[in-house]
Amino acid sequence: MIRVLVLGTCRTLSKAQALATGLPCTTAIALDVCLTAELESQIAAHDLVISLVPYVHHVSIIKLAIKNKVNVVTASYVSDAIRELDAPAREAGITVLNELGADPGVDHLYAIKKIGEVHAKGGKVSEHAKSPLGFKFSWSPRGALLSQYNSAHFLSANERIEISNKDLMGIAEPYHDLKGHKFVGYPNRDSLPFQKFYDIPEADTVIRGSLRYEGNPAFVKALIDLGWLDTKPKGWLMPGLTWAEVS
Repeated sequence: MIRVLVLGTCRTLSKAQALATGLPCTTAIALDVCLTAELESQIAAHDLVISLVPYVHHVSIIKLAIKNKVNVVTASYVSDAIRELDAPAREAGITVLNELGADPGVDHLYAIKKIGEVHAKGGKVSEHAKSPLGFKFSWSPRGALLSQYNSAHFLSANERIEISNKDLMGIAEPYHDLKGHKFVGYPNRDSLPFQKFYDIPEADTVIRGSLRYEGNPAFVKALIDLGWLDTKPKGWLMPGLTWAEVS
């Protein structure tokens, strides 16, 4: 029997226990992923870790999995820190699969599928493709905001462009009107590898982007300019402050 550890987030243990009710060979436990010793003991006792906790914890989880030769699956992006663990993971003989969700994950599969279909018919991918995008998601508010506080790299007219995380929201541009909703788009992290990943060497402009409702990037930029998305500790931010004092 394969022993699987699913790391998720739940406000109370009772809610996790309710979710586990009726599932065979399933036990809900309370585990603080910030406590390395407790986390490692659970990882070492299983054959596979499915991590659904916030992405900031994945590097430490993968490191412990490498140490204990346990396979890992996450739904989060492959960050530079995770990419640096590729060689150690291979040396340990384990598999670490990332980006196995809807976004990122399924979106890559369908992008490759559609691009392949275009190439099979002798076509090329161009900027004139009219494929309106509509989606909604539910995830960590902290993760959602910090995802808009990343630097970006992309290819524009065969020129490599880099935008700092503080300036990214400032370059968002109107992109599409869909059923009364106005969207703006901006580059999403590092687009450069996707020219190879998606097999479109003919493309001289490659921008893997995100869409947001009009006004969203401007609001997030204001938060960035005020320093609200800076994750560094603030000496003045002490327990007991009221919201009025903080703001």
